[in-house]
Amino acid sequence: NKAAGESVLRQGLGADVDYLQFAAAWDRRYSQSIEFAPIALKAGVLELLDGLDRLGLPAGIATSTSTPRARQKLEDAGIVSRFAVIIGGDQAPHSKPDPAIYLRAATALGVTPGRCLALEDSENGVRAAVAAGMTVIQIPDLVAPSAELRALGHRVLDSLHEVLTLIATW
Repeated sequence: NKAAGESVLRQGLGADVDYLQFAAAWDRRYSQSIEFAPIALKAGVLELLDGLDRLGLPAGIATSTSTPRARQKLEDAGIVSRFAVIIGGDQAPHSKPDPAIYLRAATALGVTPGRCLALEDSENGVRAAVAAGMTVIQIPDLVAPSAELRALGHRVLDSLHEVLTLIATW
């Protein structure tokens, strides 16, 4: 969550750096860096969202990113309207791997966690969704899952293209 991140940064920066000035400068630079470059969509995301629509299944976002920033990124990418709920890290008391953000998303969707499918790319995200009692599929981004993470029993797929095929077999 924001307080934990702030604490880590304050410790790392030390007393010689004004944390509030640093955070404000960081936010300005980040906003400038993405202003004219929307996030690149993962291959298969539009097809997956279309498939979920055809099946009548709602989609939600549970991200550690703040809700306003996540909403803006999704808006810039042209897909914000595809999600019934967007739950950011500012809406959960603890960050992933704590399951709170996923539990909040399930509640907002009106679905029990056991009936939710969570798609994740990160280790902490997988741990959070598994702890929330969801069915989890990991599509690794930069780091392959460790043997310890794989022991959680979730599915690991190479791409989002494979997700709809898997859903169709359930």
